Amino acid sequence: MNREEFQKNSNVIVVKVGSSLLLEKGDLRLDKIKELAYNIAHLREQGKKIILVSSGAVAWGMSVMGFTKKRGDIPFKQAMSAIGQSVLMQAYREAFSPLGIQVAQILLAPEDTHNRVKYLNARNTFEALLQLGVLPVVNENDSVAVEEIKFGDNDRLSALVASLIDADLLVILSDVEGLFTADPRLVPQATLVEEVRKINGEIEEMAGEKGNYFSAGGMKSKIIAARMATLSGIGVIIASGKDFSILHEIGEGKRRGTFFWPEKKHLSGRKRWIAFAMMPRGKVLIDKGAKNALLAQKSLLPAGVKEVEGDFDLGDCVEILGPSRELVGRGITNYSSEELKKILGLHTEEVREIWGGKDFDEEVIHADNLVLLGGD
Repeated sequence: MNREEFQKNSNVIVVKVGSSLLLEKGDLRLDKIKELAYNIAHLREQGKKIILVSSGAVAWGMSVMGFTKKRGDIPFKQAMSAIGQSVLMQAYREAFSPLGIQVAQILLAPEDTHNRVKYLNARNTFEALLQLGVLPVVNENDSVAVEEIKFGDNDRLSALVASLIDADLLVILSDVEGLFTADPRLVPQATLVEEVRKINGEIEEMAGEKGNYFSAGGMKSKIIAARMATLSGIGVIIASGKDFSILHEIGEGKRRGTFFWPEKKHLSGRKRWIAFAMMPRGKVLIDKGAKNALLAQKSLLPAGVKEVEGDFDLGDCVEILGPSRELVGRGITNYSSEELKKILGLHTEEVREIWGGKDFDEEVIHADNLVLLGGD
């Protein structure tokens, strides 16, 4: 299957729209909302199911209240989000209603997906709305979120939603055409990368640091989102949304922006939850031998653990870091941080002596509860 066929055959599509596309000099662009609605309606007429992830609540709240400069305090951002979210949804209702499309608001916070039951309930809600022909409009629940517990940006949120519902394609629209070989604002001869087979160090280097290019979050956050989605078996397009007609062009198979191919060996549904939806409560540093064992699809044993960071309990998600503190993966631990500190670096027989013959888990993290995310 080539790229054009993949796009045409994508039936469940998540569309993420950045706030810069809906605002101009701080003012609301209702004409752009209507343009977006028209092009989403066109995709739906082709039989495609669409979920819209929309930024802009904080910016819209500031616009309504007449603020031109952001304040750093969290209560201000939460208040602006609460004001702006209602305005945003009203604008979407007024734009989609004449097209015969009902919209539904879904606000998500990390706590809503960290818990496995809540995660599955969210999935069921999305599926029910799509079956009813309703357009879900998703945003982070910024009115109650705090910086320490946030998705961070809607790029990551859109990838999580796409993974949650087993989407075929994630389309991330912002104000640049796609991934370039370098920041096009600084390097005029930079060229567009049309297709990416695998997100590796070279691709990450092209993305640069957060905020280098793209208005919100930077290209780096979009590459992180693309990696989440492709590991979940989902294709990704990063493209310019300055003209929303790009959506039906993508639906028709036209080559627009940068296309990221999904990984052939992608994660199962449960491992996607561990990798992308659970909130890590701590870190486990491992040695080279343990890292090689994990890369060979084996479990993490106490003997390979060098250090423990954070305060976590049995059943929590932890990040696994290699010898140079590189991210190797994430997993669900069989030990609390305090228990693990007592047995790190020990072999099975030594662990048995520590516990005095009591039942214990030989693995710190079993291979079935572990997801590799890098470090190779």
